[in-house]
Amino acid sequence: IQKNARLGYLPQVAEYTSSHRIYDELNEVFAPLRRLEAEIRTLEHTMASDASPELMERYARLQDEFEKQEGYSAESRLRGVLKGLGFAESEYELPVSSLSGGQKSRVMLGKLLLMQPDILLLDEPTNHLDIQGRKRLYDFVKKAASTLIVVSHDRTLLNLLNTTCELTKNNITTYGGNYEFYKEQKGIMLNALQQQLEEKEKELRLARKIAREVAERKEKQNVRGEKASARKGTPRIMMNVLKDRAEKSTTKLNDIHAEKAEKLTGEMAQIRSSLSDAAVLKTDFDTSGLRTGKILITATDINFGYEDELLWKAPLSFQLKSGDRLCIEGSNGCGKTTLLKLITGDITPKEGTLIRADFKYVYLNQEYSIIQNERSVLQQAEAFNIRNLPEHEVKIRL
Repeated sequence: IQKNARLGYLPQVAEYTSSHRIYDELNEVFAPLRRLEAEIRTLEHTMASDASPELMERYARLQDEFEKQEGYSAESRLRGVLKGLGFAESEYELPVSSLSGGQKSRVMLGKLLLMQPDILLLDEPTNHLDIQGRKRLYDFVKKAASTLIVVSHDRTLLNLLNTTCELTKNNITTYGGNYEFYKEQKGIMLNALQQQLEEKEKELRLARKIAREVAERKEKQNVRGEKASARKGTPRIMMNVLKDRAEKSTTKLNDIHAEKAEKLTGEMAQIRSSLSDAAVLKTDFDTSGLRTGKILITATDINFGYEDELLWKAPLSFQLKSGDRLCIEGSNGCGKTTLLKLITGDITPKEGTLIRADFKYVYLNQEYSIIQNERSVLQQAEAFNIRNLPEHEVKIRL
């Protein structure tokens, strides 16, 4: 990274507490440019009565700098970015703090686009974007002149990039292609490692078998030798010497085979550490004690809004039953999160009726606010252990 390179960073969660309007928030990028423009206007006013060579020269320098920074096109660029991100002109005056997670991400992305950084770091940029927002991001990535460093689980996005880096607890490995290329190469490598592991396992089994057979043959030879010496009347002191030699020979052979087995075991451990050890996520959403089909929510002509403005043009009516699997789709800002909060009872409808049965629920919001950072993983799990499972059962689930 060059010393003077301009860096732009889009975090996973756009934590905006700004009281700015959308337009003003993006316009903040041009604050230095606005100050430069104000200085030029002040200088023009001064030059009306004092057109000295020094002022004229300074004025020319400032004008050159203003043009170099594309000052005359700043307004059109700002509006172009807002339009490209899907903001209607009627939304320019909305407070940023009132926006949904996806809308906030779009505002922050807009600021980065206007900054025109040399290097742009995007951390899970599609997390809170709707379908249209994702398409706009994909288009941006295709056209971007900046160097992009992207952390993402979005395969469509990853396939737009020409280099893939896999970060593990051991190291970082670079693949010269997009996600599909990485997936193919990774599969080839894992298959090769698996074959190596199987070959080493065969070698180890064979080495142990040979070690047992050699030990058994040696033991039989020693016994036969002792009997033959006894029949020949070999003195006991000599028999002890021969027995000691036999034991040393056996120990030496055992050591050789044990060393070989140890070497193979070490090689196998190294191969296993290179294989993916990511456990498959196991979930069970069928453990509810409620009978399937029990009515949990009945909403009749509900709507929500602030002051006199309602969120939905037409009121909503629906029923939610135990065992249902529902997907709520919609653009950023259409009220998906608001609907969830109505269902959980965190807020009440401004119009219509919503009847809730008595049931327990877990609400995992965009900010993962149920997670307490000061707790360990086990402590966090224990906080939701409503069935009072013993600690080892909780660990099994983790």
